[in-house]
Amino acid sequence: MAALILWLPFGDARAVIIETGDGTGNVIAPPDDPGWVNLGTRGNLTVVYLGRRWVLTANHVGAGNVVLEGQTYSPVPGSAIQFENPDTSPADLMVFKIFGDPGLRRLDIASFPPVVGDPISAIGNGRNRGSATTFMGLGGYNWGSGHRMRWGSNVVSEIDILVDTTYSFAVTFTDPLDPSATGDEAAGANGDSGGGVFTKVGGDWYLAGTLFAISQYTDQPSTTSIYGNRLFAVDLSFYRDDILAVIEQRSCSDGLDDDGDGFTDYPADPECVSANDDSESIPAVPTLGIPGMVLLIGSMLLAFGARLRLRGDAI
Repeated sequence: MAALILWLPFGDARAVIIETGDGTGNVIAPPDDPGWVNLGTRGNLTVVYLGRRWVLTANHVGAGNVVLEGQTYSPVPGSAIQFENPDTSPADLMVFKIFGDPGLRRLDIASFPPVVGDPISAIGNGRNRGSATTFMGLGGYNWGSGHRMRWGSNVVSEIDILVDTTYSFAVTFTDPLDPSATGDEAAGANGDSGGGVFTKVGGDWYLAGTLFAISQYTDQPSTTSIYGNRLFAVDLSFYRDDILAVIEQRSCSDGLDDDGDGFTDYPADPECVSANDDSESIPAVPTLGIPGMVLLIGSMLLAFGARLRLRGDAI
């Protein structure tokens, strides 16, 4: 086994590589769903919808149009924020706001880092698993063609890691013959950046990490996943307070033109009632549909008839 490990940030999208079956499965929400519908794409990369119109991703993914449940949402100009460490060094983590509300639930960010041995569920968008291969006597897989959103499982193998300037934790792609391997053992491939890592605490799922880097052995072919490779996720508990400070700002005082009408915040935006207002837009008028229109017209006719009778009585 090579003594040296290479750190590789993800590039264009590939999928979470899974050991299970032919590698093309796990493309719908798992039975114990940690938040499947909150995962979307930015180009061919991955984003996580946090709630309140904010999405989270790796900083090297960047802001842009995102697709959630087949619907495209454009970014609010000027909303992209890269997070920093206490020494002001940049982390490979960012959020940006989108126009429109996808109507998805808000995800809970883990308050504490995971510990070694914690099971995780990872979700990322991209390529399918290719043919089996070996490297230096170790098994694994080539990366194939075609990409889909896919989930896999693993366990935390290392914590408190500083990858470049990003605080993170890691999971290790394990040979299925090893008793410690999970049922849907997952590895990372180039492009899973921005994907979500979830941990379960007290029966509830929490977003614990954002996928952003992998490690490979020295001289390992770059488009392979070999047993022993590690997948790194930003430790979101480390950046949690900063993330919440951004996404919990009220829309009418967040310094953004949230509805794209050319006016920003209270009192400049006439649709803001106060600085504490959480919408710069006038609420949409709900549609009644045919049954509602029938009832509305009927009630109007009854009211008109009543007015006629009253008018007749008055004469």
